[in-house]
Amino acid sequence: MPKRTFIRWFALSSIGVAALTSFVVIVVILSPLPLEQRKVIFVPEGQTMLQLLDSLGHVNAIRYPLLWKGIAWVGGRFRPVTIYMGSYELSPELTHAELFRNLLTGRNRLIRRFTIFEGETTQHLAGSLARVLDDDSTRIYRLIVGDSLARVFRLEGARSLEGYLLPATYELYEREPVEYALNRMVRHFETVWNQRFAARCLQTGLSRQQVLVLASIIEGEVRNPIEYRRIAGVYWNRLRHNMKLEADPTVQYALGFPSRRLTFQDYRIEHPYNTYRIAGLPPGPIKAPSVRAIDAVLSPEEHEYLYFCSSGDSTGTHRFARTFREHRTNVRSYYRALQEGATLSNLSQR
Repeated sequence: MPKRTFIRWFALSSIGVAALTSFVVIVVILSPLPLEQRKVIFVPEGQTMLQLLDSLGHVNAIRYPLLWKGIAWVGGRFRPVTIYMGSYELSPELTHAELFRNLLTGRNRLIRRFTIFEGETTQHLAGSLARVLDDDSTRIYRLIVGDSLARVFRLEGARSLEGYLLPATYELYEREPVEYALNRMVRHFETVWNQRFAARCLQTGLSRQQVLVLASIIEGEVRNPIEYRRIAGVYWNRLRHNMKLEADPTVQYALGFPSRRLTFQDYRIEHPYNTYRIAGLPPGPIKAPSVRAIDAVLSPEEHEYLYFCSSGDSTGTHRFARTFREHRTNVRSYYRALQEGATLSNLSQR
């Protein structure tokens, strides 16, 4: 065969092979995923395209995994490929083109919004998170109160994740592993702490853990937001006078937050969190402290109050006292308000 003819034949053959390859790739790209029913895949932060393709191939969610790996390798030689973290739907109606468009743009992620409320207990938080992520609430509770994730997330001085899950609304993803979700919440806390509180904490003489413990107690006491700093001032004064904190929320924590009123017997319970029995701060936070509660600990109102009790009315405020005698007077007023409220309630039901 003449050399010129061979070159022409080779060029035409190459073009033909390239055209055929392109046609096959286009057909595969536009073909639906080889699935019989809906599935959900979670893509963690930092996962590479090759790792993702291995995951998709493992569950038989794509056709010709080796072809896609070849395309990914070639494409990666020209520009970096970024995959957006999140959960994505895989279904028989979805084409390969739509799937990879979603993965490379973050479109159509299966977002589940989750809110941590100010003063929320760990038990309630774990139950809510379990419903959002379709997981087991007992397992989530143990992850939060245990020390394993605190060590993994390198939370200095933390005994658990209690107190480190900041009240806010978070964007989670359907069937996202709980450990990933908790890690992102803790990172949000770290960002807020470093931006707003870290420098001020150094001036108090307290560790971050101690600030969060005190903030969680204040969160448990406050009903009206105007009193955050005043109640913080009371506890600071008691600490300075080496007085026991005698905070009801710590007793409620020790008892598992019963729905009933505390009894005199409850205050006698032997428990490391019962501040009627122990001196100083309990070992860890008791609720989810808000930004306002943390801010109050670091900027308390300056006064001489050592005691407070509920006003017993609809304002959610407290009566404050400098001496125990004043406090006893306020307590009697509180019980009178309760009795008057009970009497009015009985009259309204007649």
